[in-house]
Parts: sequence; C-alpha cells; structure tokens
Amino acid sequence: MPPNNQKLQDIIEQLCTTGCDRVNEVIEILERQESIKETSELNEQECTIVLLELKAIMAVYEQE
Repeated sequence: MPPNNQKLQDIIEQLCTTGCDRVNEVIEILERQESIKETSELNEQECTIVLLELKAIMAVYEQE
C-alpha cells in the first residue's frame, strides 16, 4: 500500500476492528467488485488495494 495513503489505512484499520468474520465478508464483497459503505467513495484501484491488504492481514490469522 502506498505509505502516504492515510485514507486507505484508516479504512483498513476500521474494518479490522469489526472482527475476522466481517473482514472475510468484506473480502468476498470486494472480490465481486461490489462496494460497502466504507469503500463506496473509492476508485477501483483503491478498492483493490484495500482488498489486497485485507487478504494479507487475514493470511496471518489463517497461518496460526
């Protein structure tokens, strides 16, 4: 993720506070190229960045 993109970082952090089940739901939604409230104002590239970051975060939990 671009290190200077505080907007995306804030969205990712906010989503992570909702718990693993919700983050997995959001991943599925973003994979279908649909939007949720938190990502509704993002462009396609920004949504892709959020999706990839969420997947990377969840991959850590799946390894445990």
